[in-house]
Amino acid sequence: MDLSLPEGEGVKVQCEVIRVGGGPGIVAGLCSTPLNMAPVDDSLGTLRTGGKGRARILRHAIRIRKGRAVIEGHQQGRCALGYRATLSVPRAKRLLALGILSRLPSGLVPFAVLISFTQHYGIGVAGLASGALLLAIALPGPARARWCATHGPAAPLILALASVSLFAAAAVATSRSHWQIPLFFIAAAGALFPPLNPALRALWSRLMPDKHHLQSIHALDSTVEELTFVAAPLMGTAAMALADARWVLVGSALLLVPAAVGLGAATRALVAAEGAEARPNVATGRRRRSVIRSRDGRGITVPVIALGLCGGGLTVILPAASAGFSDVISSGYSFAAFSLGGVVGGLAYGRKKWAASLRLRYAAATTGLVIGTLSLAALSASPLTILAAFCVGIPLTPIFVIAYLLVDERIDSSRHAEANAWLGSGYNLGSAAGAALGGQLLALTGPRLVAAILGGVAALAAVVAYRLPRHPTSDADGEDEHWAVADTPGQSC
Repeated sequence: MDLSLPEGEGVKVQCEVIRVGGGPGIVAGLCSTPLNMAPVDDSLGTLRTGGKGRARILRHAIRIRKGRAVIEGHQQGRCALGYRATLSVPRAKRLLALGILSRLPSGLVPFAVLISFTQHYGIGVAGLASGALLLAIALPGPARARWCATHGPAAPLILALASVSLFAAAAVATSRSHWQIPLFFIAAAGALFPPLNPALRALWSRLMPDKHHLQSIHALDSTVEELTFVAAPLMGTAAMALADARWVLVGSALLLVPAAVGLGAATRALVAAEGAEARPNVATGRRRRSVIRSRDGRGITVPVIALGLCGGGLTVILPAASAGFSDVISSGYSFAAFSLGGVVGGLAYGRKKWAASLRLRYAAATTGLVIGTLSLAALSASPLTILAAFCVGIPLTPIFVIAYLLVDERIDSSRHAEANAWLGSGYNLGSAAGAALGGQLLALTGPRLVAAILGGVAALAAVVAYRLPRHPTSDADGEDEHWAVADTPGQSC
C-alpha cells in the first residue's frame, strides 16, 4: 500500500530497495516512530525513486514532495561508490572541517613547546619537555576517552578548558629561571589533553550510511590528518615570526576550545537526528574492563603499535641512509616520499570495493609494511632509499583505516572513542620507542640491520592481525544500528 504522509513530514525507516529505477520500487523494512507524528503501522509501501540498478538504503527519511513520496539519503549500490558520494552525505564536509580544527592543536602545541623551551633553557631541556608532553598525552589517552564517553558531549570541553589553563601557566612560568615548574605544567596539560580525534573518528560510524562510505571517509579523514600535520609546523613558524613562542603556545592551545565546542555540537546533532532509533550508550552497572584486555582490542592495536615502531625507526634510519650516498639534509626527500606514500596508499585503498574480510585486509596491509621495511633494508645507502621510503609509507594509511573499520565492526559503539584512543596512543608510544631503540641500534650496527629488525617486528604484527577471530568476540557485542539490515550477496559494499 502507499504510505500517506503530510507534505514535508518524514519517518525514519530501515529498509531495502528491492527494485529501483524509473518505475515504482517496492520498499520493505521497519518503520519506527516518525518525528512529530503518530506511529505508522504499515511497513510496506510503494515509492518512486530516482536511482538506477539494485541498491540498499538504511536509516533514511521518506518525505512527500509535490504529492510523491521520495527517499532522501544515499544508496549502497553502484551509484554510491567514490569520494564524491561520500562527501555528499549530510554533515560529512562539516565533520571533515572540524577534523582539521581538532588536529591543528596536536600539531602546533608540541612544536611550540619545543621551540619555547629551546629558546629559554636549551635543546636538552626542550627534549625533556617534548617527551613529557607526548607521554602525558599518549599514556592516559584511552582513559580520557572512556571518561568523555561516560560523561557526555560536554566532557571534551571541560578537559580543553583545563588543558588550556595549564598551558597558559606553563607559558608564564617559562620566563622563570627554574625549568622544572613549566615542565610540570606542560606534563599536566598533556595529561588533560581532550581526546578530540578519537571522538571524531567514533562519530563517522554513526554518520555514514554503509560500510563503503565509512571506509571512504576514514581514508579521506586520514589524508586530511596527514596534510594537517604537514601544515601545522609551517603555520607555527609563521606565527613565531610575529610573536614570542610562549604566546604561540597559548594561542595554539586555545584552538582546543572551539574544536571541543564543535565536537559537542556535532555529537548532539547526531543524537537528535537518530531520535527514537538511537540506542543508549550507557554502560551496565558493573565496571567493564578496558578494550585492550579483549582479544579483538589487542589484535587491532598490535599492528598499529608495530606501524609506530617502524615510523619511529625511520626517523633515525633515513638520515643515516641518506648520509651514505649524499648528506643528512637530503633525507628530507625520503621523509616527504614516506608521507606521500601514505597519502597515495590511503586514497587508493579507500576508493576500492574489497571482497576480502577486514581481518585478511589487515593482515595483507601489515604484510605490505614488511615488504616496505625489507626493501628499505636492501636499498639503504643508495639513491633508491627514497623509493623504499615511499614503499614503507604506502600501507601507513590503509592500516589505520582498516583498524578504524575493525573497531566499528568488533567493538561496542559506546566504546569506539576508547578503542580509537588506544590506536592513537599505541602508534605514538611505538613511534617513540622506535626512535629511541632504533637510534641505539643504529649506533652499534647500521641502517640496514635496523630496517631488517623492523621488518621482523612487522611480520609478527601481520601474524597477530591474521589470527584475529573470524567473528567478533563476546567483548564486542552491541553492534550499532547502522547494520540492522542483513547483507545479501552482490549488494553490500
